[in-house]
Amino acid sequence: MIKGFSHIQLVVSDLDVSLPWYATVLGMEPLTRGTFSGGDYAALRSSSGRFVVGLQTGPVAVEPGSLIEHVSFAVEDLADLHRHRDAIVAAGIDSSELIEEAASWNFRFLDPDGLWVELTASK
Repeated sequence: MIKGFSHIQLVVSDLDVSLPWYATVLGMEPLTRGTFSGGDYAALRSSSGRFVVGLQTGPVAVEPGSLIEHVSFAVEDLADLHRHRDAIVAAGIDSSELIEEAASWNFRFLDPDGLWVELTASK
């Protein structure tokens, strides 16, 4: 049985740019950094310890089935979503307005490599 979300591994062009960006924007804690046969990597852990965002350098995926359109991270509630958006805009990061969907509110912004990152509050 699936118990929840474990991690996502993203290919980035520059670890020295993406690592502090994800740590700051998502409020995540650095977990590890190193090198493996595919290149350099780093991992960030959520403050709850419930999931990890892995970052690695390497070739960009070219097969259509392996591309990611966006990645979404849950926040506590709508008020928390507003606080996160305010902080992201104050940091100089372009952000969409809040979007209401059937089961949630969210907003999106781009990471340093152009991947859409979304923060979501369930209704």
